[in-house]
Amino acid sequence: MELDLTKGGCVKVITLYSIPIIIGNVFQQCYQLVDSIIVGRNVSYQALAGLGVSNGITFFIIGFILGITSGMGICMAQAFGRGDYAQLRRSFATSLVVCAATALVLTGAGAVLSESVLRWMGTPADVYGFAYEYLIVIVLGIVATMAYNMIACALRAIGDSRTPLYFLIFSSVVNVGLDLLFIVSLGWGVRGAALATVIAQALSALLSFGYAMHKYQFLRLSLPDFALRVEEVTEHLRIGLPMALQFSVVSIGLILLQAALNEFPATYIAGFTAANKIQNIGALVAMAFGTAIANFAGQNFGAGNMARVRKGVRATLFIVMAVCVVSSSALLLWPDAFTSMYVDDQMAALPNVGEIYFSSGRYLFVTAVFFPFLYLIFVYRNALQGIGRTFWPLMAGLLELAIRCVASFLLPKMWGYNGIVMIDMLAWIGAAVVLVLAYYLIIRKYDNIGRMKAALR
Repeated sequence: MELDLTKGGCVKVITLYSIPIIIGNVFQQCYQLVDSIIVGRNVSYQALAGLGVSNGITFFIIGFILGITSGMGICMAQAFGRGDYAQLRRSFATSLVVCAATALVLTGAGAVLSESVLRWMGTPADVYGFAYEYLIVIVLGIVATMAYNMIACALRAIGDSRTPLYFLIFSSVVNVGLDLLFIVSLGWGVRGAALATVIAQALSALLSFGYAMHKYQFLRLSLPDFALRVEEVTEHLRIGLPMALQFSVVSIGLILLQAALNEFPATYIAGFTAANKIQNIGALVAMAFGTAIANFAGQNFGAGNMARVRKGVRATLFIVMAVCVVSSSALLLWPDAFTSMYVDDQMAALPNVGEIYFSSGRYLFVTAVFFPFLYLIFVYRNALQGIGRTFWPLMAGLLELAIRCVASFLLPKMWGYNGIVMIDMLAWIGAAVVLVLAYYLIIRKYDNIGRMKAALR
């Protein structure tokens, strides 16, 4: 069922829209968590570290996919907000073509460059094989990942955040089942974890596309919808590419951080990997509300109601800051309990197991303190993207990259592992400052334009 985000109380409609996304994010993080837990407990801590090493590269790929599909979704949300269903179908068709071409390019580049990037990162010898084995399967499954995310963004653009949830739950259950089959029963290790993810996403993409075509008549495509228009392709790329690049430049910073982390023992890499997975769970509610405000802003911007966009941002900010208090408190109170999910009896018997708990706990403590800046990023970045202002989110991403580059080079040499854990935090602060200032300057400009129009009436 689609939800018209241009009507009703802001807190109510944003919350109702966000709840399925939150549940979906929980399932998504859970099956990613299960991947790591099953690998850590059934393969080795080197295998867990291998997943961590590949995280930066997979985030680069998946981040690009999330960025470009979200941008396409905003174009569709704006058309839906205007009530222009013919444009909505053309936007959907344009998005599918652009995303298909992008998937082919990413697959080719990933297959060629993965090995070189892992070696450039200085991946430890006892970790390299696990990292490459996982990464190459994910790369070859990019088409499935792109297809699933494109259909999910199209459905969210028309206010339907429930259907992507249902198919994400399905995907999560299939993924966990295949994890147990491939890793525990068949002994395929990290290759099995990656293969389970790809298969689950491919099935979800096929089923969700079929459902969308059956349920929503105004999304049913015909051959004329695929007659690409230069101005429409340009507009989709104008919004989609900066969002994709913004995710990607952040992930380049994560690759640099991982390269600095690879100088430490595998126990530290494993602990950092566990903490990073836990941090992602702590941020998932804010991520969901970020998705909500992007589509809320897109629909209301398309309807010409900037005052409602502003109210929606305020409502979203209030909600996510309340959530931030809960998330930070949990990380401060129970860091070892979260980390222990990744440590089996064999790992617990290691003489250096304390390094896993230390490295994870230190990162979780610092994350809890700086979480508010990350939550601000989710709100203001997505609000700007929703109204088509993609320049400043891209600039914030580039600033994050610059900070990570400098910090990855300097801080580990100055402060050791403590320097590693501060890299993310400094990047969050820099990006949050840029996005908050940009949002209020742009909103003030729209307010001035509105006052001028009112004076001329």
